[in-house]
Amino acid sequence: MASWSDIVFAGHEMVLDAGLALYWPAKDALVVSDLHLEKSTYLAQFGSAVAPYDTHDTLLRLQALVTRYRPKTLILLGDSFHDHKAWQRLEHGARSQLLDICGSVEACHLVEGNHDVGLVKDGRLSFCDDVMIDGVTFRHEPEGSDRQVIGPQIIGHFHPKLVTHLRGHRVAGKCFAVNRDMLIMPAFGSFTGGLDLTHVAFTALAGNDPFQPYLVVGNTVAARPKTIYSA
Repeated sequence: MASWSDIVFAGHEMVLDAGLALYWPAKDALVVSDLHLEKSTYLAQFGSAVAPYDTHDTLLRLQALVTRYRPKTLILLGDSFHDHKAWQRLEHGARSQLLDICGSVEACHLVEGNHDVGLVKDGRLSFCDDVMIDGVTFRHEPEGSDRQVIGPQIIGHFHPKLVTHLRGHRVAGKCFAVNRDMLIMPAFGSFTGGLDLTHVAFTALAGNDPFQPYLVVGNTVAARPKTIYSA
């Protein structure tokens, strides 16, 4: 196990980082998905007794990744905010930190996710439907008729996780899910749950090409055999 895993996706060498990020060295691009900023304050409105520190922790970890890789391009792959009023609830310091992170790279792409729709914001944030780099499409959800993938795509949305056994011990954690045409990112947000990779949502999406999981456990990434998790 290591703090990263080198893979080849769609003919391109990429790095799966245990910090729940993808780095594409040849394009100097860093990708994270599903920050769900201000999820705790959203739940607090309905009486949930949760500490409101998820945004702070999420942005600190994102800043650390940007500082380490110093990418030219940063892609936030959808659901950066938990709900349409999340930007309004952000403390001033958190707003400034997010804007500083975006401003520290040559290009910062905020891909719109289903939770970002209708976000009440100011003119300093703008969203796009997708990003295309060298034949690879970055979207929040997969594109295609009946979810049949059209070309290689890197997506978020599904929050993949996995429970398995490693060296005789039961382990669980978020994971990357990869097959020939699709790479699903784990949720980056500090207060995000997950959907187990054995769920029908993944098996239906994978079809005859099961996803290979790359399990994140602490500061390590471990590849697991994909045949175990096929439908």
